[in-house]
Amino acid sequence: MPSLGQDLTVLSAPSGGILRIMDTKDIQIKYIGYARKSSEDNKERQAASLPEQLYILEGIKSRHKLRIVETLQESRSAHEKGRPIFENMITRIESGEVNAILTWHPNRLARNMTDGGKIIDIFDTGKLLELRTPSRTYHNTPEDKFMLTLEFGLSKKDSDDKAIVVKRGMDKKCRDGWRPGVAPQGYLNDKATESGFRRVLVDPERLPFIKKIFELFRGGTSVNEINRIAKDEWGYRTRQKRRCGGGPLSISMIYKILGCAFYCGKYEYPEGSGQWYEGKHETAISEQLFEEVQVILGHRSQYKLKHHDYAYTSLIKCGFCKSSITAEQKWQCICRTCKLKFSLTKKNKEICPGCQTRIDHMKNPKILHYVYYRCTRRKNPSCRQRGLRVDLLEKQVDSELATLEIPLGFVEWAIKQINAMNEGERDFRENTIKSLTSSHSDARKRLDNLIKLKISPLNSDGSLLSDEQFKEQKLTLEAEIKGLDKQMGNVDQRMFQVAEEINEKFTFAAQARKRFTTGDLQTKRQILEQLGSHLTLQDKILRIDSPISFLTIKKMKKESPVITEMLAPNKQNVPITKIEAFEASIPTMLRGRESRPA
Repeated sequence: MPSLGQDLTVLSAPSGGILRIMDTKDIQIKYIGYARKSSEDNKERQAASLPEQLYILEGIKSRHKLRIVETLQESRSAHEKGRPIFENMITRIESGEVNAILTWHPNRLARNMTDGGKIIDIFDTGKLLELRTPSRTYHNTPEDKFMLTLEFGLSKKDSDDKAIVVKRGMDKKCRDGWRPGVAPQGYLNDKATESGFRRVLVDPERLPFIKKIFELFRGGTSVNEINRIAKDEWGYRTRQKRRCGGGPLSISMIYKILGCAFYCGKYEYPEGSGQWYEGKHETAISEQLFEEVQVILGHRSQYKLKHHDYAYTSLIKCGFCKSSITAEQKWQCICRTCKLKFSLTKKNKEICPGCQTRIDHMKNPKILHYVYYRCTRRKNPSCRQRGLRVDLLEKQVDSELATLEIPLGFVEWAIKQINAMNEGERDFRENTIKSLTSSHSDARKRLDNLIKLKISPLNSDGSLLSDEQFKEQKLTLEAEIKGLDKQMGNVDQRMFQVAEEINEKFTFAAQARKRFTTGDLQTKRQILEQLGSHLTLQDKILRIDSPISFLTIKKMKKESPVITEMLAPNKQNVPITKIEAFEASIPTMLRGRESRPA
């Protein structure tokens, strides 16, 4: 039997065989060193660098007088299988060239269970006798292989956890409007800010040239000529990095720049995922210029925006067939050679059908872009209602808003009158509440008397009030009391609600037209929703059912020429005293004063 403290190796035997125990001192141990640092991502920043790992391995070699055949170095992530140098090491162990591994930590060998299983497997076959690290030496024993399997499992879990954290951080950065990764030409990565909050900064030296590249290409300059101009006339050079950069732009780089949506404020991350974000970085060009460049590029463009935002879809119905109104884009090009205006479709994005001139070879081609609103024809495929351009549709909405437009001075006066009317209704509200309170007390007394009669000794046999009569009368009185409670609570609430609605409508009438002219798509959509209901489009005319409050404002402006002049948009500073002087001339306002809210 071997003595205690002797180096042992357990060799696996065939099924039914005898387990053999060997003295490893009888075998010459030949080590192969392995050092790895991930260079594909930033998941292993805490791991020692390659020089530090090599220094530690050299110290172990000198201290224990180990025979190392060769020390391998690899800069690849171990999260996924397929590392060529690691596979070469396994092959050399299986061939018998070496039989031991020296490494900084087991996670340098594997962060996935496929590669970890290969290490355990060559232990089982007896090809690998020892795995040595600075803190522990693993032999071919059940205990050591179990601990090594745990190390590989922990390494994989650590790698998976880091992947989740990194992905979560990237998603947050995208939602915040900052594109992860290396900034494209014309921009710089912010290295001074804390990780996770870094922005994309403008490269003031190169971004002006990027803008010029887009303008030249839209103007008809070929990519080859742009490449010559950038290299010879501008002296443009890419950013100098540690291992690359500092040279002129190539043809492929210029095409990549022209097809990169980042320059107009959008980016896709990860690339090819279809997830688009709005960036917070300073844009180099407008979205319209970028779209025109993509049309000229044709099939060469890598820009594939998955959706478009339209302001009025799903709000309007076709007045003829009641189908929904949808929006679509149309692109046209005017050929500079034969002057033909032709549509750009999926089948033809590159060539003029008249003279066969390629768009990217035209000198300053004119690109036209339109957005049309048309019937989807889902309910009636034979519907022949024609589409309406968005600018003409918005012109009709603006005309409708103009009929409501009133100056802010009038709004202030109107709100003042509303408050005065509410003050005048105070006695009416108090009398109403007093009447409701009296009715409520009377109903409560009748209910009490009903209960007393039911439990009276004189009604023990039910001769005065039967169970059915009691139940029926009790339910009637309880319903009456509940209704009175609701009316009492609604008196003040109804008055305040009416005043608030009127205030809101007058404010909308005063500001909506200006907001519609200067607002974004979402603002325009909200204004059209508030302007009326049952929106229909027929014969290129938008029809709107305005609410009663807006009809009242229109009627009020129409009834008196004097007040209409005061309410004109250019009369923004009308004195309230003049409006009050003409108030009596408006029948609509007089009827409003005489009426009382229900």
